[in-house]
Amino acid sequence: MKNLALTLLAAIALSSCSSNKKVATSNFDPNNNPYFVKKDKTTRAGEVNDPKIQKKINTIIESHLGISISSIAISPITKTDNGYYWKFLNVRNGSSFKGFSDLKFNTVKIEKNNKKEDTQVSDF
Repeated sequence: MKNLALTLLAAIALSSCSSNKKVATSNFDPNNNPYFVKKDKTTRAGEVNDPKIQKKINTIIESHLGISISSIAISPITKTDNGYYWKFLNVRNGSSFKGFSDLKFNTVKIEKNNKKEDTQVSDF
């Protein structure tokens, strides 16, 4: 009985490995799909993608709040004529801030965004 079962398993394994393989193709066309969002490869005017600057701003935020960067949501960093501008949010308690800096990070200013009293927060 064991020999029959082993022979049957070997036959199934050989037949499944030796069948014709076809490459899966898709007829997906993002131009005709209303739910597909194309992302532009270009960045917005003034947006900074330099990893050194992003790391510097991350360390500034971490030292200001005293928590890990994994608990912070950061907006894109914008370069202005006077320096850099960014927004960030402490996801643990919902506090939001604005950050400003000159181009050499000599002066850094962080302001807390005050929530309005009549703002309602609801779960959907």
